[in-house]
Amino acid sequence: MPKTITKKYLLNMLWLLFIPGTLLSTFFAQNNPGFTESAYSEAVYPVVSMLLPFQYLPFFSFFEALLLAGPVVLIIYFVRFIMRLVRIKEDRTWRVLSLAQRVGIVLAVGMFLFYLLWGYNYYRQPYSVIAALPDVRITSSELYALCDELVKDTNDARSKLPSKSDGTLATGPSVSELQVMGRLAYEKALSDGVPGVIGVKGYAKPLLSSRIFSYMGISGVYFPYTGESNFNNDIPDPSRGSVVCHEIAHRQGFAREDEANFLSYLICVNSDDDYLRYSGYFLALEHAMSRLSRADRAAYIELRSLYSAEVASDINTKQAYWRMFEGRVEERVTQLNDDYLRAQNQIDGVESYGRMVDLMIMLRNK
Repeated sequence: MPKTITKKYLLNMLWLLFIPGTLLSTFFAQNNPGFTESAYSEAVYPVVSMLLPFQYLPFFSFFEALLLAGPVVLIIYFVRFIMRLVRIKEDRTWRVLSLAQRVGIVLAVGMFLFYLLWGYNYYRQPYSVIAALPDVRITSSELYALCDELVKDTNDARSKLPSKSDGTLATGPSVSELQVMGRLAYEKALSDGVPGVIGVKGYAKPLLSSRIFSYMGISGVYFPYTGESNFNNDIPDPSRGSVVCHEIAHRQGFAREDEANFLSYLICVNSDDDYLRYSGYFLALEHAMSRLSRADRAAYIELRSLYSAEVASDINTKQAYWRMFEGRVEERVTQLNDDYLRAQNQIDGVESYGRMVDLMIMLRNK
């Protein structure tokens, strides 16, 4: 093993210091949410996020290209490495160690960039603090009142939209229209002074492989390395608008799923577009009624009977759509998402999406 190579190898080991450095910084950020909010989420993140170029391409998703092509490239790389390892006997141990080092460096730098470009937002102040929402005790009566209100609002919003012959929502907006709607809704929220909204940059992008993502049970993905908000364009129309606004909420710096859901609801229902308003109420109704179903089944059945025929039809259509994709792939991806969310201090995992209901009740008591 030549001394020059050994020296270079040892110097490259310094890159691995990104791992303990990043872990220490996340520990500090998690335990100092006020500092994280002011120093990172309000100061560093808005500047850093503007510099990511791929977000400004309306239809090409670098995330999707990387996801589809990346595994192929990696497989080819490792097959070639193994073939060379078998064919050339000299310095096999050294070459394996060098490969392990390169993999470690990629992981270390990748971890560092994840948090620098977005991940510290997991540890910012809760949205209830940012929006000065009251800390209220969530009671059954509060939950019932919220659901009762949402049933009326959802029925009313749905009545303003056309239906197909089978009673389901008529074909929703095109991708281009949906992108414009999302941007206008956030611009209105910014002018209205909605807490935490920093303005829209880039585009929410439709995934060309949306049907594949449906098999994984995924409605949308935010990719921090490129700042891209990606949405599944194959899902039923009532959900598309709120999913777009959810992924844009991640782009706004709200990493927690319950807060991205709540902000999506807030942006949608306060927009000037009838379709977005319905999509927001549709999202909120499902989560709130699901919570009521577990807390008071009789109350749930009572309010469920008050759904308009059109709302009930839309919900049945959505449930039928997702049943088509149930299976081992969807279960495995859901478990991976659950593990990821728990690793980011969202102790409820995938159940955290539904905690938007707490924020909605806080808002009603403001």
